[in-house]
Amino acid sequence: MKLELFDFIDETIALFEKKQATYEYVQGKLIELYGKMFSGDAKEGISIHSRIKNTDSLKEKLIRNRFYIDYDTPEDAIDHLTDLIGITLQCRFIRNETELYSKLLDRFKKDGGEFSSCIEDDDVFLNLHMPQPQTQRNGFTIYRIDGYCMFNGQKINYELQIKSLVHNFWSDIEHEVVYKNPDFVMYDAFNKEMLGAIRDNLDVVDRQLEIMYNEISYQSQSAQIGMDEKGFKTFVGSSINELVNRKMKESLGFATDFKKCSAILAQFIYVHDFMKGEHNQSTMIDYMELLNFLNDQPIDFKQNIELETPFASSDIFTDMIGKFFIDRLNRDFQWHVFFAMLFTIKPGNNVEDLGNFCAVIKELLIQPSWYENTFSSFKKSERKNTHEMLERTLAEALISIGKIEIIHEEKLYSCMKMFRAEADKLSDKYSSYAEMNRDAARIKAVLYHEIVNLFD
Repeated sequence: MKLELFDFIDETIALFEKKQATYEYVQGKLIELYGKMFSGDAKEGISIHSRIKNTDSLKEKLIRNRFYIDYDTPEDAIDHLTDLIGITLQCRFIRNETELYSKLLDRFKKDGGEFSSCIEDDDVFLNLHMPQPQTQRNGFTIYRIDGYCMFNGQKINYELQIKSLVHNFWSDIEHEVVYKNPDFVMYDAFNKEMLGAIRDNLDVVDRQLEIMYNEISYQSQSAQIGMDEKGFKTFVGSSINELVNRKMKESLGFATDFKKCSAILAQFIYVHDFMKGEHNQSTMIDYMELLNFLNDQPIDFKQNIELETPFASSDIFTDMIGKFFIDRLNRDFQWHVFFAMLFTIKPGNNVEDLGNFCAVIKELLIQPSWYENTFSSFKKSERKNTHEMLERTLAEALISIGKIEIIHEEKLYSCMKMFRAEADKLSDKYSSYAEMNRDAARIKAVLYHEIVNLFD
């Protein structure tokens, strides 16, 4: 006599097959939606793959996960099958996975519930409260998000994954070698170690592929006669990083990771000298000559940095952040190396260069053209007071963090997005300065907390 559980399995499979047309329609809808959503992201090299769970895989999962015990009807079992449809966003490199996930967050409305609805299609949902990336049973991580799509009153579950080329390749290896090999358990410990080594090697391959891709892209961009400002920014950042590594080893006998600091120094030069400059070609040549000259000059990272005059600024943010930098530049080694390089590549008045750097940091965090239009219903003096309150809070939060990471480009970008979102929200909420001023303490506390949390 056949076990009763197989009757449940057979009924569930029959229901699943009956709904195939619905699943195929929803699959096509999701492919089209995510295709349009990321159609402009050529940089990440996104391709979309999908599948509907086949009957053999479904049968295996129903048994392995004991659905026949947990659910009373085939309808309940199907409703709780989270990966009925699988959608994979495949990108080029591992770092692109995080970038894609961040972009995904901007495409869904967080309505307060467990699931967020898609801005482009209110029938499509994702559970963006799930911690990401998730740790799998094998110990490795994956971006895996539960979702569902409403169709004719039915809730059709799907699973969205974000995978780089090598992680997708790894999944295929693991599936074929591990899960489809019933004898594998005999060599479990040994093979787990071997598979871990293979996974580590794939991460190295990913980095090598990305370097090669970037080099090809750079050579393609530089094939034009001359070099544009953006190409020059990349050149400056790379040159500064190589220069710091060499000079630190000469001066101290070791080198620290300066790549992200090199990038912000290159960004500072780009914003200050190119975006606002008039003779960019001659400026490029000047910097090339300076960097070449510095290669043959000693840079002593053991010496104190001296400022010609006390630093002060009429701008509240610049004044606060500038004085914080001065407090740290001879006490914190990371800040010391950073400003030693800033003043080396910007020879002249150190106080003036410090002020210019602070002004660029403010410009990156608080975009002037947008910021001036916030709180438009306030009087001019009220708007000025409000802006200064927010800028002071921003500076206080960054100063409390204190680490060199506060000037890294990705952190500046995160702070900029956070600050802009909070300012826009306040601008929309308060039509009266007096009303907002009554809530000033709470507003400052929330903004301070949100910024500090970006660095946890």
